[in-house]
Amino acid sequence: MVNLSKSVICIDIGNTTSHIGVYKNGILVKENRIKSSSLMNNPKKNLYDYDFSSFPLSYCSVYPMAEDSLLRFIRNKKINAFNLNNKTKGNFPINYPNPREIGQDRLANSFAVYYTSELPCIVVDVGTATTFDIVTQNGGYEGGVIAPGPQGFLDFLNQNTALLPEVNLNEFITGSSIGKETKQAMLIGANVGHISMKKGIISTLSKEIEKIFLKKPQLILTGGACISSNFPEIKYIPDLTIYGLALAYQLNASKSATDI
Repeated sequence: MVNLSKSVICIDIGNTTSHIGVYKNGILVKENRIKSSSLMNNPKKNLYDYDFSSFPLSYCSVYPMAEDSLLRFIRNKKINAFNLNNKTKGNFPINYPNPREIGQDRLANSFAVYYTSELPCIVVDVGTATTFDIVTQNGGYEGGVIAPGPQGFLDFLNQNTALLPEVNLNEFITGSSIGKETKQAMLIGANVGHISMKKGIISTLSKEIEKIFLKKPQLILTGGACISSNFPEIKYIPDLTIYGLALAYQLNASKSATDI
């Protein structure tokens, strides 16, 4: 078990949303979620009130255009920055044929649970995509599953049909599971369908992990698009990715190039 003690600003740049967090002496004191497109178009506006002179930056990205914009901002401001990737992960083990393929957010999640949680573990991250990552004591990052996020169900219907409308997941109204109009029917399908998908994948992975490692895996849920999983044993950690970034900076920044 490793305790976080450093002060650092963390940015997780996702496909749709970027999660920003400020850790002071290991405690999360400020966080915000913004559109990644907004960060890409104007990083100065979105980051102006963060004290990079006192706090270094640790980041991960799965959105290259937004990352490029952030890098220009970093260079112009001469900010001390650390990017978590397969080359800067330090002693964190990876049991994967091509580590470069692993999304940096998935690496941050796995890094966090490897040093702070009981293993083996399945990390479920619900965003634009829904990822299921397996972390074990000896192998570290073992691989996982990639599936659509809940909004993806809705976008697919809108983009591939002639009459179904554009619907945002945030419009969901709880209540009956029988839709009384088109948008409601689509939202119920996305909500119930995504829950069932998660349950099925988790169940299949859990059986295989328990067979191999003779131990039932711990379940951890994170991500900006989380909706109910109906898994009573799952642990929800909303800041898991940025915590992994902070921990990676604490353990590995001194061993890696910090001038990006």
